[in-house]
Amino acid sequence: MSESSSAVPAPADAGESALGRLVGVFLTPVRTFASIAARPTWILPVAIGAGLSLPLSELILSKTDWRTVVTEQVAKSGRTLTEAQLDGAIEQARRLAWLWDVIAVAAPVILTFVIAAVLWASCRAFGWEVRYKQSVGVTAHAYLPSVLYSLGLAAAIWNRPTVDPQKVGDLLPSNLGYFAAGADKVTHGLASSIDLFSFWTMALLVLGLSAAAKTSRGRMAALVVTLWALYVLGKTGVTAAFR
Repeated sequence: MSESSSAVPAPADAGESALGRLVGVFLTPVRTFASIAARPTWILPVAIGAGLSLPLSELILSKTDWRTVVTEQVAKSGRTLTEAQLDGAIEQARRLAWLWDVIAVAAPVILTFVIAAVLWASCRAFGWEVRYKQSVGVTAHAYLPSVLYSLGLAAAIWNRPTVDPQKVGDLLPSNLGYFAAGADKVTHGLASSIDLFSFWTMALLVLGLSAAAKTSRGRMAALVVTLWALYVLGKTGVTAAFR
């Protein structure tokens, strides 16, 4: 074989391309996360998550019954407003609605880096040599199932005349909170944590982080599930304290 022919690069593995990884997360997760651990990337999945959050936020805001939302908040605070004051509060809530769009877009980016930092620090605490960039890449791709959740949620909201922003999470039967909508806040919060997409994401985190750390999936699963349980307990404690 001539030198020129031997220098022709081989076609890139689909798992090495940004688009190929998006598909691979769902079709070939083991191979894809091994590739991500070896050569981490994160920009495209984070951009998709943030980009999808904006239209979803706008859809929710457009379906929100602001009078009901503000009236319930006023009642919980124990205040009494005149009709004119209530109208003013509703108008102010509508004017500030754009802040929810900002939060919706920023949240996927911030959460990716925060969660990746927690996972990275936890792995390092156990002596596993995981680089922060690897943790970010794995985390960004492990949360891609949330894109499917967002699309399903948008479909569930689309034909509804109004929605309660605080109960949007109960519109899809992907978690037990859907079946415990009438329960108290603590019980509902615990039920909502038993979620198909959360478990799917945790499984993907285990695949990616175990490949990055070069440790067994069983050990990594124990770490990831423990961190999830601590988060659920902490969230439940806060809910119980402020209900």
